[in-house]
Amino acid sequence: MAASTAFFSSILNVPTSKISNSDVGFNRIRFWVQKKRSFTPAIPISIGDGIPSSSGSCNSAAISNSLTLDHDSINDEEVKKAESIIGSKVRVKVPLKVYHVPKVPELDLTGRVGLLKQYVGVHKGKRISANLPYKVEFVAEEISGRGGKPVKFLAHLREDEFEFLD
Repeated sequence: MAASTAFFSSILNVPTSKISNSDVGFNRIRFWVQKKRSFTPAIPISIGDGIPSSSGSCNSAAISNSLTLDHDSINDEEVKKAESIIGSKVRVKVPLKVYHVPKVPELDLTGRVGLLKQYVGVHKGKRISANLPYKVEFVAEEISGRGGKPVKFLAHLREDEFEFLD
């Protein structure tokens, strides 16, 4: 790719008449343009009907959607047990303070009765490492919220921090 002397004279701000020998230095300047590269697999892949051939080799790729269970998976009994306790009344049996309740700086939950809303130790059929897996809803009658209604709040608890009342 050779450029004309008029091109370089406009860049260098030098009149064309001053460039006497156009072969000196200018023909060595080249502009490189990087081309987009596309992926071409070395081995052609064909997606066929998924039926293997009788010769023992299969040139087609079968796509399957299977659920694989690993050591973190749980069985149906544990899921049913977790679902059965949802909605139970529980009482906090250990000294426990929370600091996220609106309109009060701290609130002691010892002896309070709440409703078990959710078990978050299982997510999409797998056990997760929730250190406070039980979500309990409490109602603070002594604290008035919007419109004079009592304030409702949630707290995450461990199993050894509460007892079932039902």
